[in-house]
Amino acid sequence: GEDMKSVPYAPAVGSLMYVMVATRPDISHVVRVVRGFMHNPGRSHWNVAKHVFRYLVGTKDNRILFGPNSTSGVVSYTDSDFAGCLDSHKSTTGYCFKFGNGGIAWKLKLQKCTTTSMTVAEYVAVSDAAKEALWLSRLAHTFRQVDSDSAPVVYNNSQGVVALSKNPIHHNASKHIDVRYHFVRD
Repeated sequence: GEDMKSVPYAPAVGSLMYVMVATRPDISHVVRVVRGFMHNPGRSHWNVAKHVFRYLVGTKDNRILFGPNSTSGVVSYTDSDFAGCLDSHKSTTGYCFKFGNGGIAWKLKLQKCTTTSMTVAEYVAVSDAAKEALWLSRLAHTFRQVDSDSAPVVYNNSQGVVALSKNPIHHNASKHIDVRYHFVRD
C-alpha cells in the first residue's frame, strides 16, 4: 500500500475508461479488470495499466470506420466465458454490434446470475444481445435506415445455444434456465 501512494493509479484507470467508452472497445476487458482494483492496487496492476497505455500508443492509428452499408441491418457477435471471474465464479458476457461496416455498440460485463454450464453462459449472453439487437434494429427503422421486416442478426459460436433457442422443449436439463433468458427464442 505504501509503495502505491505516489502512483496515479485512479486517474490512469479513469483515463483508460474514457478512452474505452469513447473510441476503443478493444480494451474494455482489461479496463474492467484493472478497474476492479481501484481501492487496493498493487504494482502488478499498475504495470498492466501502463502496458495498456503502451498498447494504445502503438495502435493509435486504429479507428472505427463507417463506410457504405454492406449489410441490410444490425448484426451482432456474441461470446461468453464460463465462470471466468475467479472471485465470484460468474461468467462474462461480451457482444458487439455492427451497422454497415462500423461498430455502433458493444458491451462486456459480468453476468448477473451464476451459470452451471458453458451452454447456459452462452445462452444468457445471446439473450442479452438479442434484447439490445431488437432495440437497435427498431432505432434504425425509426431513422429509416432498415426495413421494418428486417430482423437483427445475432451470431454465436455455440451449437448448443442454437439448438436450445430453436427448440423450446429441447431438454429437461434446461428447466433451470430463468424464463427471462428465453427471450431469444422469440
